[in-house]
Amino acid sequence: MKIIIVGGGKTGAYLAERLHNDHEIVLIEQRRDRVEHLRSAIPDAETLLGDACEPEVLEAAGIAGSDMVIAVTGDDEDNLVIAMLTKVLEGGTVYARVNHPENEWLFDKEWGVDVPVSSPAMLYGLIGRDLVFGNIVPLLDLRADDVEVEEVTLPADAAIVGHTLAEVSLPANVSVIAVLGAGGTGGRPARGETVLGPNDVLLLLTQGALDEPAVLAALGIEPAETPSEE
Repeated sequence: MKIIIVGGGKTGAYLAERLHNDHEIVLIEQRRDRVEHLRSAIPDAETLLGDACEPEVLEAAGIAGSDMVIAVTGDDEDNLVIAMLTKVLEGGTVYARVNHPENEWLFDKEWGVDVPVSSPAMLYGLIGRDLVFGNIVPLLDLRADDVEVEEVTLPADAAIVGHTLAEVSLPANVSVIAVLGAGGTGGRPARGETVLGPNDVLLLLTQGALDEPAVLAALGIEPAETPSEE
């Protein structure tokens, strides 16, 4: 996968170091001395000097062909601008770092953010789930940050089967981070144009309480009937 990381500080460098062996990594950093350090420390990752809030810098990084864009600068405004530009330039799934808790409400799909996160370790864990669909981070660790990952299997008769993810109106605190084929195999990126098939397994990232009836309704799944007592 092609992954663009914006922000070459400790978090960006940590992610690039962990991911570069298995994926094509492009780092964007605007501090010249930091760029030189990153090029020396992680030679297998491409490091670009520039301000990612400028569309031409993202285009030079190959944003249109990216699978993921990870905005981890120390400025929440910059991370939001990068998220919005990524969507305009048709980039991949956006993971954005929230530096200040009071700004968390802004980090949603309306601003182009698919997955907002605040902890570097948690960020790596969520990305790892999207990349390999494995048990990268225990669910207890996610729950400590008020985040859970749930699996939902689409029955063949679910109303959303044959439609795209863009047509699914999930609750605001729920995001689809991956789509697995029937039986949990054949992973596909969770993008707006991804078409959902019968028996697909959706990995749902939930922040806060999960409104299960609302999720089932959005996916067109009829809730199981509870047998009546005689």
